[in-house]
Amino acid sequence: MNKPLAHKITVEQLTAIDRPIELATGMPNAAYTDRDFFWFEREHVLGAAWAALAFTEDYKENGTVSPIEFMGLPLILAKNQHGDVKVFHNVCSHRGRKLVNEQKKTNGMMVCPYHCWTYDLNGRLCATPHIGGVGRHQAEGFCPQKHGLKEVRSHIWLGVLFINLSGDAAAFEDYAKPLTDRYQGFIGDGGFAAITPAETNGRVTFSIGCNWKLAMENFCEAYHLPWIHPSLNQYSPLEKHHPLFLNDDFAGQRSTCFDPSISTCESLPRFVDWPEAQAGCAEYPAFYPNLMLGFQENHLFALIVTPIDHDKSHEDLRLIYVNQEAANGERFAAVRIANLAAWNKVFSEDVTSVEGLQQGRLSSAYTGGAFSPVQDSPTLHFHQWLARKYRAGYQSMDM
Repeated sequence: MNKPLAHKITVEQLTAIDRPIELATGMPNAAYTDRDFFWFEREHVLGAAWAALAFTEDYKENGTVSPIEFMGLPLILAKNQHGDVKVFHNVCSHRGRKLVNEQKKTNGMMVCPYHCWTYDLNGRLCATPHIGGVGRHQAEGFCPQKHGLKEVRSHIWLGVLFINLSGDAAAFEDYAKPLTDRYQGFIGDGGFAAITPAETNGRVTFSIGCNWKLAMENFCEAYHLPWIHPSLNQYSPLEKHHPLFLNDDFAGQRSTCFDPSISTCESLPRFVDWPEAQAGCAEYPAFYPNLMLGFQENHLFALIVTPIDHDKSHEDLRLIYVNQEAANGERFAAVRIANLAAWNKVFSEDVTSVEGLQQGRLSSAYTGGAFSPVQDSPTLHFHQWLARKYRAGYQSMDM
């Protein structure tokens, strides 16, 4: 085992998470309070999976490059002239200078400000000025094809850009298949049509003083509804919520009392392929490690939880509708505003609770806690996923 980290969280503590739910304990405090585990998770938890990075809606214009950080790691999101999106490490292959400092339109090229090595938006090294001496832009024995930008595996689904930093996760289509297969049947072959733009009542963001895992754990369970979301609990009471398990990588909740008439305004259009058996139902799976999803018959939501530090996170919520008229048309403007306000209220009500959970992790009297055998099974599922990633990370660091 990796001794420095395993001294803080032992393999025995991780194994205790796999006990039957009435005997299991959760992740130890150090996983939430120790910055060493923040870096460990970047490489061996989030980095070893398909993590949600950004919404493609924010990167509309072809030929643009945008710097973006993920857990302190500088990356570039490049959208080429054909609209293809790629993610690269934001570092010049020459001397390691950060390449892109601001979002900008390009002529199809990225130029390092240090020595002007130049890359196209597919990451190819295209120019190396004076590399062989003044006026000599090639050098014997130097192969530009071997020194392009280092690409990060990426995939887009539901307008969310995912990355796999390690490069060795299963193909996204295989990794996400249990989830994508299920919800393809809900929303149809055309998927969704539009995200309401962030600048026109389509976005809510939160900065939260808690570890990213606490936000995800909170989303997995409905146990807290009567006390944290009393208004929501009147509309969608705890007894109408049930655990949802899709495979080892996805779990959450299912509600059996969704009313598509979310306001007195004109009702939003429904997904035409939404199964009749699912009428009046909604599902809220967590896409491990850091994406919250909501599937309702007239809209979807996606919320990315971005880890900022061991005790700080950022949440970005977007709403997704059936077609352009529903997402952007004047006809549905009032109902979109009401819908966003409703979700804003729900997620805002969670902030104090998850920040209190972070503060509680500073107590030595708390040693992983306990789980309700009835209410907490999705949360335990997430802890067990984390424990597997931790054990695998320990093993790989000892190889």
